[in-house]
Amino acid sequence: MAITLHYFDLYARGETSRIILHYNGTEFTDHRISFEEWPNLRDNGFSEFSELPQMEIDNLKLVQSHCISRYLCQKFGYVPKNHIDEYYVESICDLKEDIYRHFANLTFSGNFEQLEEDMQETAMPWWLRKIEARLVRNQNGDGWFVGSNPTRADFEIFQLIYDYLICNEKENTYKMMLETNAPKVKAFVKRFLEGSPRVAGYLSTRPVCFF
Repeated sequence: MAITLHYFDLYARGETSRIILHYNGTEFTDHRISFEEWPNLRDNGFSEFSELPQMEIDNLKLVQSHCISRYLCQKFGYVPKNHIDEYYVESICDLKEDIYRHFANLTFSGNFEQLEEDMQETAMPWWLRKIEARLVRNQNGDGWFVGSNPTRADFEIFQLIYDYLICNEKENTYKMMLETNAPKVKAFVKRFLEGSPRVAGYLSTRPVCFF
């Protein structure tokens, strides 16, 4: 089963799928497309909706980041047990999307003063408390976000917290905020890494990205 993930050299909308594949121990080609290459590929019909990421898998070309990560979780069995659990998975994933869009807009608009204020003082602490409360409702926050096995909720939130609050020395800046507002979430990230040597190995060797 040959799998290729096409995306930019960013974390952003491609990293959750990379993490799922590494967690599952599935080999794949991580095709990182430069911003210089992309206009020509886009204009020549490379991707169905003229967007990335795109994944080639099962003789299909999948597009839309959440659809790709959902497809992978369904394929590998990282799925909720019933429709109620599915609600809890999908709603926390949608919250992550709200957070991502908020900070992506600030980052790419160059409004770094507002970005840092929102990250450290207002928006992110508030969101962290909401994520913490959702984690705590299941097994007192000492397990997965939903049920007793990993789901897309765990991969999405792990990627959000690790990539934007912990990796590449970000923890030096955001450690107190994370410990104050979401200590169980911080422990979840640590537990996730310790339980998946494949993901830990990938994260220790992957290219450093700004977003």
